[in-house]
Order: sequence, then C-alpha cells, then structure tokens
Amino acid sequence: MKILFIGDIYMELGQQAFNKYFQMVKSEYKPHFIIVNGENIEKGNGLSKKIYKEYLEQGVNVFTLGNHAFSRNDAREVLDLDYVCRPANYGPGTPGKEWVEYNYNGKKIVVINLLGRIFMHDPIDNPFMKADEILSKIKADYIILDFHAEASSEKYALAHYLDGRVDAVIGTHTHVPTADNMVLPKGTLFLSDVGMTGAQFSVIGGEINQAIRKFVSGMPERVKPESASPLQFNACIMDLDLKTIERINIFEGRNYGKTS
Repeated sequence: MKILFIGDIYMELGQQAFNKYFQMVKSEYKPHFIIVNGENIEKGNGLSKKIYKEYLEQGVNVFTLGNHAFSRNDAREVLDLDYVCRPANYGPGTPGKEWVEYNYNGKKIVVINLLGRIFMHDPIDNPFMKADEILSKIKADYIILDFHAEASSEKYALAHYLDGRVDAVIGTHTHVPTADNMVLPKGTLFLSDVGMTGAQFSVIGGEINQAIRKFVSGMPERVKPESASPLQFNACIMDLDLKTIERINIFEGRNYGKTS
C-alpha cells in the first residue's frame, strides 16, 4: 500500500504549487491513496468545500486539518464532508470527525488527525491519551496519523509511544520539511514534519519583510502571505507493506532541486 502525504498547502501559492506538481508526482510515484493537509489551503484558514471537491476529482482521498480547522465561517459544513478529519483531541461536542475510514480494494485505511499541546494555544485534550482511546475503538488494515504540532520533541515522543500500533506518524504544522524520515524499531514510519507546499522564499509562507519587521519591532501583525516567490512542493511517499518512507521536496528557486 503506497500512500502519498502532501504537506500543508498554504494559500494561493500553495494551490499553484499543487496544481503545477501534483499530477507529475502522482504519475511518478503511483500512490494507491493520497492525503492532503488542508489546514491553510483557503486564505490560510482551513479548507473550503470548493477546493475539497476539486481535489477529490484530481485524486486526493482524505484531508486532514489542524489548529485552523474552525476558522472559516463555513467550518461546520466543511467538517461534515465525508473525507475530512479534524484534530480528534478537542473536547466532547466538537463538530467533525475524529478519524476517517476509507475502503480501498477490500482494505480498510484509517486516517487520524491529532493536535500537539506544546507551544499551541488551544485548550485541547492529551493527544497520547486520545490516541489510545481511538485505537481501542477502531480496526483497520492500515492506520496513518497526522500529528499537527509545533515541538519536534512532542512529535518524536508520540511516534515512539505509538510505534508498532499505527503504520505511520507524519508531522505537520511547522511548514519546514525535516530530513528525519525513518522506520521506528517496531515498524512505524515517521517524519517529524513533511513541510509546506507554497512560497519557497517566504517565512513559513508569510511575507518576508513583514516577518522581519515583526521580529525586529516585537509588534504583532496579522500574517500576510508572500505573493511573489518561486514555489515549493513538499510531500512524502510511504510503502506501508515494504516499510519505506521517502521525502519528496521540490524547490524552484536558484540552487535548489529535487531531493529525497
């Protein structure tokens, strides 16, 4: 079972990068199943029904989210869509699905989304305990978990905690691709952050000059997206049966190329 996981698609340039490179990557790696983190895809704040439909038609199977899952006015409608899962460790009564089940050629794939607590601001439940709760309820041939978290230490800890109990733990949220793709001792595939799809020369997708100004002055500003930049496309391809995980990092800017 080959799974393509595409990292946080960030705003308009993220959509441009997806449109430019998705079919090429899909053709080259021939995945059976495709997951997209749609946390920032529509104006930086969650997923829209329009993009959901367009991407499903292009071959995406499931969308995961993150801390902006509820930012849009139509969030409740989006969270009701069949193949969208929001972070499961919000409290009881939260709209949306804690996991998504998908049948592929007689095999059941479960995709789970969890939110980290370190350096995050939402009053969420413990992701370790929530993972235990979900795993006690589901039966599946393959389980992939998107851990939307800031701290690498928390991502490593959860991955080791779940080693051998899920097929893959893939980190999202920081928008910076890491080079630590590995197979953990009990067989779980892990990457602490798959990275961002969007503006390459930016500050995690935001306007460079604005970010510098914020760090120099200390004065808070609402992030503006970088609008003029070469593109980047970050993803990973996993074979859950052969236990392999490979990074896909496409950078358009000078002195950068494709790495794996």
